[in-house]
Amino acid sequence: MVKTDVKEKRKKKKGEETSLSRYYSLFKAYGLPLLALLLAYLGFKLRNITSNYKTFLDPDTFYHYELYRLAIQEWLPKYFPLANPPTGLKISESLGLYTVQAAFYKLVSPLGYDVMGAFKLWPPFVGAMTIIAAYFLGKKLHSDWAGIWASAFMMFSYANFTKTMSGNNRGEGPFMMFFLYAVLFLLVYLDEKEWNWKKILGGALFLVTSVLYMGVWLGSQFGVGILLLFAAIHTVVLFIFGKTEELKTFVREFYPLYGLSLLLGLAITGTGFVKIKGFLVFSIEAFIGLAILAAIMLYGQRAGLNYSDKKHRFGVVAVVGVLGFVAAYFYLGPDLLKFLGSASQSNPLYQTVAELARTDWKTIASYYSVKSNDGFIFLLSLVGFVIVLARFVLKLFRGDLTGYKEVFIVSYYFGSLYLLLTAVRFVFQASGAILLLAGIAIGEVFLFVENMKESLTTKALYAVLLILLFLPLPVMGAQYSKTLATNTAKAQGSVPADWVNTLTWLKENSHPLDSATSWWDYGYWIESSLLSNRRSSTDGGHAYDRRYLLADFFSHYGNESEQDFEAWELNYLIVWQQDIYKFNAISYLGGAIDYYEYGHVPMFQLVPMQYVKYANESGKTVVYLKTAEGDRQPVMTVDLARGQVIQGRGDIPYVLYLFGNYGLLAYHKIAFSNFVRLAFHIPYSFEPWDAQKLFANFKPVHNDGGVSTYEFRPFAVYRIDRFENGTWKAFYSTMGGGKLPLGEQRLRLWISAFGRDVKDATLVFEAYNGTELIKREVLAENLNINHLNETPVEVSLFVPNATSYRFVLIQDGPVGVLNGEPRVDGRTANPSYILEEGQSGQLELKAAFRKDYDDVTLTLRASIVYYVAPNGKDIESDNFYLVPHQDIITYVPVKELSVKEGDNVITAQASMPSDVFDAYIEKLYQEYGKDKVVIVKKRVEPIFIAKKEYVIWEG
Repeated sequence: MVKTDVKEKRKKKKGEETSLSRYYSLFKAYGLPLLALLLAYLGFKLRNITSNYKTFLDPDTFYHYELYRLAIQEWLPKYFPLANPPTGLKISESLGLYTVQAAFYKLVSPLGYDVMGAFKLWPPFVGAMTIIAAYFLGKKLHSDWAGIWASAFMMFSYANFTKTMSGNNRGEGPFMMFFLYAVLFLLVYLDEKEWNWKKILGGALFLVTSVLYMGVWLGSQFGVGILLLFAAIHTVVLFIFGKTEELKTFVREFYPLYGLSLLLGLAITGTGFVKIKGFLVFSIEAFIGLAILAAIMLYGQRAGLNYSDKKHRFGVVAVVGVLGFVAAYFYLGPDLLKFLGSASQSNPLYQTVAELARTDWKTIASYYSVKSNDGFIFLLSLVGFVIVLARFVLKLFRGDLTGYKEVFIVSYYFGSLYLLLTAVRFVFQASGAILLLAGIAIGEVFLFVENMKESLTTKALYAVLLILLFLPLPVMGAQYSKTLATNTAKAQGSVPADWVNTLTWLKENSHPLDSATSWWDYGYWIESSLLSNRRSSTDGGHAYDRRYLLADFFSHYGNESEQDFEAWELNYLIVWQQDIYKFNAISYLGGAIDYYEYGHVPMFQLVPMQYVKYANESGKTVVYLKTAEGDRQPVMTVDLARGQVIQGRGDIPYVLYLFGNYGLLAYHKIAFSNFVRLAFHIPYSFEPWDAQKLFANFKPVHNDGGVSTYEFRPFAVYRIDRFENGTWKAFYSTMGGGKLPLGEQRLRLWISAFGRDVKDATLVFEAYNGTELIKREVLAENLNINHLNETPVEVSLFVPNATSYRFVLIQDGPVGVLNGEPRVDGRTANPSYILEEGQSGQLELKAAFRKDYDDVTLTLRASIVYYVAPNGKDIESDNFYLVPHQDIITYVPVKELSVKEGDNVITAQASMPSDVFDAYIEKLYQEYGKDKVVIVKKRVEPIFIAKKEYVIWEG
């Protein structure tokens, strides 16, 4: 009886464990995938919180939205007219990003999503699909538990979250999504040892997703490079450890598939869907080199190479590797260096871009945290990396053939860490590998429990306890991310209200062909169809050369600040007071300060009035600033409320501006710069009439809060003198005003020519009654004024009684803008370098004009932007500074034509002379020294020249 009871109890216990085992297996087989779907849904909801944002979170997204709208109509848009005026822009970004988003819109539009709705839906959708990819990839690389925890981390991780929130539509997010799926399908393909439908489907899907990840981001070289690195490492490791058969299998299965993906990507570059042709060529050449190395490994013994032990095999790899490195350095290196240079602070411009700053621990800890700045996820990924490395070594010694998974994750992690440490902008891109390894770290704990020799019930309890132990991580992380997203969604908009009002005014009060510029950060706002929909001289991704020139203008004054803005056909300049916080970068790029000052000396400091003290010393008024070191006198105090200028000892190298309720310290080198005067409406002139000239060329037309808009006039009268009783007396100035006297007059007009000379011009006087022209008189012909040494123009005229008057300057100037895709010999051309030196071709241009012109000359304008570095080219040197230049080298006449107002289609045969730039650059080397000249950009642009009327004065 007792034996029977014991038997029954054992049977019962065995039955319970069998039942529990079945439930546990069912949970892993079905419960975890459902949980992954739930995490993806939660991730989508979190990322979609910001979909109610008025505009977009990221300035670049404004530009991407415009190209996405074009892609809906054209699928593969090639040209964008609003950037880089007057020629527009050949789109250099990967068109795949916009084509894929346009296809997404076509799919979801039947569900009720409009163009904007689909655009805002896309990033959260990408985030959710990436979470699912993380689950399946983690499962493939390690275990179900690694997959579920990797997806849990990706659900809330701030590093991943920021680039997949609604309103942040960059290419990095879609790239990671497609890349993770490509790797997943590759592993499916490699895991299947026999050819079956899974292997074929896995290989096919790998090829499709490979092309997609190459096409959606210009930085997709990263994905191509990671797979190439994976192939190289795995090939070498298998060879060194004597796994010849495994190496043959890997070469036979992986090499053709990866090579085909490279060739497909290269073939599609012709359409513009993929834009990494140079790197794909480099990768194919490197892959061919790797294939040769693999062939040597597999068949070298037949040629007498000694593969008897690890040392000899390692020696073969070392010798071939060194030879390959030397070849790559001399032949392939430049392509690789170009890629790396774009992600580092390799020139003065990149030194000032926050996204390209080197990543420090504080940044890593803040992005890879569960909450706040704990850095827990990153630290967990390091644990996961050690585990993967240990598992890989153990597998090698056991002869396990699945080691390629560990090789991949190690390659992915190393590549991601390299990028992460290179620049802050790669915090997101590194999140793929880091979150996978964090998931693997926890997954390893679960595997340890599952492999224990305890009863199944005990192991199940341990698993439950582990879930409860780690559950707070995604719960707290999701709460933290939700708070961040909610606070962001509550904001009034990514574009400040003052800017919205300014750009709305610009849209309503300017010509559709007008252009405007500000500091480059705001270029995409100017171009956006949601805001002003006007051309912008420079923006976040284009016309980098013009940033130096704008910086030069903003940070200097007088002749030293003048650039030929009419070469850009600039119409409006927008200045924002908040740029005092960016002015170290602006001053550095403009050459007003050196590298040491850029990093150590603030250009502006706000000062509360309680820190300002007036004193009377020996009958003189002096101003002190209270500091921690005691009372100090600035170089000068400009009290705008009292209208006083007070000299100081210069105890601190700043000029103090007092605005009544606050003070502003401006570093002495930029204290009287154009930016200071235009942003804060300061009429003070450091040199006589300098401010009058500035505000004549830049006429204030709108002001909203801290954003001021100026109409740019290349030529403007800033002072008029009247000859009276034998002397010249000034009766008009820009800021003082003054009426034109009636009757016979002998006048002297002081014309400010900004950045370009007056050449062979005609000066005309016009008088109006209302809109009726009652008098028009030519005052001077063949007029010339050197913009660096201006002299007044003396005229005699009779001024009739009229309601308004104008002085008009007529001379050759650029008119019209390109407004459609330019072609050379039937192929889309780069409008800012439309013909190479020595090249000829049939031009097909679509150009828009404000009015009819009968005497327009189509020309090719060759120009160059460069800077001179008087103290040498070492941008890391404390005394490095630069002097920007923009020179127009020549105009090459192409065709005389007549045009109508609006769009015109123009065809012409054109030829560009050879040696235009080299000869000019050689002269620059001779003038400044070859070791001090840096060429920033060359341009060959189609420009239309006509007799142009410039209103230089009206009143």
